[in-house]
Amino acid sequence: MTNKEMKKVAVKASVFAIVSISLMLYRASTKHIMITDAAGVQIDRGKSENAYTLLVDKNVPEGKSGVLTIPLPKSVSSDNIVLEDRYIDHQLRIYIDSREEGFYKDNAIVTDLDIIDSAVCVNQNDTGSVCLDFELDGLYVNESSLTEASTIEVKFFRPSDKYDRIVVVDAAAGGRNNGSASGLLLEKDIALETALLLKNKVSREQNSEVKFYFTRQNDEDVDPEKRRALIRDSQADLFVELSASSSENASDNGITCYYNDRFFLRRLNNATFADIMERNCASKAGAIALGVAPSTGDELLEGAGIPAVRVSLGFVSGDTDSVNLAEQSYLSKVSDGVYNAVLEAFEVME
Repeated sequence: MTNKEMKKVAVKASVFAIVSISLMLYRASTKHIMITDAAGVQIDRGKSENAYTLLVDKNVPEGKSGVLTIPLPKSVSSDNIVLEDRYIDHQLRIYIDSREEGFYKDNAIVTDLDIIDSAVCVNQNDTGSVCLDFELDGLYVNESSLTEASTIEVKFFRPSDKYDRIVVVDAAAGGRNNGSASGLLLEKDIALETALLLKNKVSREQNSEVKFYFTRQNDEDVDPEKRRALIRDSQADLFVELSASSSENASDNGITCYYNDRFFLRRLNNATFADIMERNCASKAGAIALGVAPSTGDELLEGAGIPAVRVSLGFVSGDTDSVNLAEQSYLSKVSDGVYNAVLEAFEVME
């Protein structure tokens, strides 16, 4: 197994461990169902015999208007349910490990919501395990609970109605786009691992006042328009792009922050945001701070009408950075710096 393959396996294992531990702790203290936005599970709606449209009953009981109610087989408990919020695709997926094959062919979901564009049941096997795949008409925050009546109740909110502070974090490149590269060291892997480490930190801190959205959480191509739409639809307050650089000179090492100089924002100037980000990341990682500069040619950054910054975590070609960027411990420190910079930026904006 190559170093690149070992690195990918380690990232996937750490994400699985984080989600599993969080899920166990969460369920130990509440009847609410864990909703994970870990992403990465690919669902194939497949052949007609493997997928079918869910029955929908719009005659909702009193007090349940605006709620999605999903019946469950009597044998199913919270340990048999995982919710995956694929917000960048406007999808909510509910995985139910059941032993009652064909349950949802006879039992309707109950809702009067008009935000659900489609609701499909995908059979995962021939013993009753399914994925309920809901396509929504936009970006929503989901809250779910498991009721005594053996149902899942899901409520939906616009992000700005639920959170006072919203941040979109973009892991640059992805999929077929490797970004800056030097040997097996790829920008797309560095950015993704840093994003996942930041997501882990956010979940530990449990700061309910700040919502972090991530444009990608696995090695996939994410259309630039989807990335822009996430910034727009979430009504984000801040945008942070994680990237890496390359150079023909191996002595080039250090962290640089680029900012959008097309907009002057009164609450937080972009150059100020870049300075906050560079200072925090370099300090946490013990890296060289190379300064801040206006961005050129970054349409995602330059098109954002909010405080926006791209942080280059280092040079994949650097004699020092190439060693650091391959180490999870270094990227973890950088992710701490990003988190601290975001909190400091919000303090400046108040």
